[in-house]
Amino acid sequence: MNYCIKLFFFLLITTVAAQTTIEQKLDKILSTYNVENQPGLSVRVVKNNSVLYSKSFGISNLDYGIKNSDSTAYSIASISKQFTAAAIWTLIEQGKLSLEDDIRKFFPQFPDYGNIIRVKHLLNHTSGIRGYHSLMYLSGFDYNSVYYDNKTVFNLACNQQNLNNKPGEKVLYSNTGYNILALLVEKISKTNLDIFLKTHILKPLEMTQTFVRVSHGVTIKNKAIGYKKTKDGFIYNVTNQLSYGAGSMGSNVIDMTNWINMLNGNVFKFKALSQFLKTQELLPNGTLANYARGVMIDTYKGYNTVSHSGYGFGGQTQLITIPEENLGVVIFTNLQSINPTPISYKILDELLAEKEIETVTETESVITHNLNLFVGDYKEINSDMKMYISIENDTLKAKGSIGKHKIPLVAFSNNNFFRANSQSVKYDFTVTKDQDLVIAFGGTPFYFKRAKLIEKDALNINNFIGSFYSKELDVTYTFSENNGKLILNYKNNKDITLSVVQLNAFGNNNRTLYQFNNTKTKMFLSCDGVVSNIEFVKMK
Repeated sequence: MNYCIKLFFFLLITTVAAQTTIEQKLDKILSTYNVENQPGLSVRVVKNNSVLYSKSFGISNLDYGIKNSDSTAYSIASISKQFTAAAIWTLIEQGKLSLEDDIRKFFPQFPDYGNIIRVKHLLNHTSGIRGYHSLMYLSGFDYNSVYYDNKTVFNLACNQQNLNNKPGEKVLYSNTGYNILALLVEKISKTNLDIFLKTHILKPLEMTQTFVRVSHGVTIKNKAIGYKKTKDGFIYNVTNQLSYGAGSMGSNVIDMTNWINMLNGNVFKFKALSQFLKTQELLPNGTLANYARGVMIDTYKGYNTVSHSGYGFGGQTQLITIPEENLGVVIFTNLQSINPTPISYKILDELLAEKEIETVTETESVITHNLNLFVGDYKEINSDMKMYISIENDTLKAKGSIGKHKIPLVAFSNNNFFRANSQSVKYDFTVTKDQDLVIAFGGTPFYFKRAKLIEKDALNINNFIGSFYSKELDVTYTFSENNGKLILNYKNNKDITLSVVQLNAFGNNNRTLYQFNNTKTKMFLSCDGVVSNIEFVKMK
């Protein structure tokens, strides 16, 4: 056997051995989900345009015992946004639309808030438009029996008298913006989003099993049923909604291989699309928006990442790519309790050679290492969620109001920390006029201000009793007292016990804040960080 042949077999054996080792490591990470007779997930890892790992676990349809596979069609939830953004790119390429266009050019009935909301603001969640899911929840909408679609969402948005923020000012995640983008695509193209995407994006990328759900009753081959686990077993949901643009797309991990390759810049025809999706806008404070156009831009262990997750009844999704390594991971689940995001980072941990990250030393930054400057209580803006920052054994620690444990933080730059157990979660203590802390999960920001929290005995509950009406939501909230607690009742929501948060402010321990004015004649409702100060007036 000559030298070249020996070398070939040596390299072949080495490659196979390395592949086996990677497979074994990833199998170990996913072993928890290798369980029979329950829903599960599909995972695919793409490296250098080839499939490095692809496996599925669990059952896609419990009624018939059909197993999940790489061809199983899952709901991809909010990963859909990058496809809607791709449709917008197509219209721009066709000369039919501009990023700078005022959305009222196409929808003159949309409210004029005194500041122009441009197409680019919808793409990167800086429009200030309130999130419709939160609005519907606050209005007492019955998801189980009442039909809604993109027109419903648009009308609800048009009924809002204020924005959360000035357009272009800050990233504040809002599904509403992407539903409006879907309507915009359909208005200009004169066809539905599903047909438009298939024509211009999906078919050219050979993504033949990817679709937008724009109508009921369509047969979907290899469809995964989404399940939620209860004490009595697994349940699934039959939805009436047909809102899309922000979600409501289906795909499988085979198709998503082609999408990952496109995002990583490996498809010549769509290099411009790849760049478009990853382009970040400059914010007024001089920083780049972490949310680009349908994707989040962040760093992980020294690598630049492009990602998006999704969540809905019956499942969660995660897509993350590292273009410089030509690497991507996609995970779809059909069980609501499986969170694929931490799984994706565990997979990356096995595949990446960790770059050296210079943590801040005491001589480099007095501010960062005077940890007492960061200690205190914080409350999320437009929510009742609290964050407690403390010091233990010279280590800064964070604990959320719904968290069970204090999480150690590690400094990596001035005023910036990441979780010791997860570098994808970052804490920025840079103080501005609008916030004192920003916590980012894979790039998605949550804004906090320092808070003076008070005990329940500090307020006289009887001062807040009464009924309050909101014109924007067309709903009445009634507050009453029971055993020293403030109780809320409104449409389809009964006997919600509220707790004191701050002076004249209560929360439901689920990211909703009820702030009364000093005279108790008005109440301002905020929720989920994406709805700010909806006015309720006390009824006589």
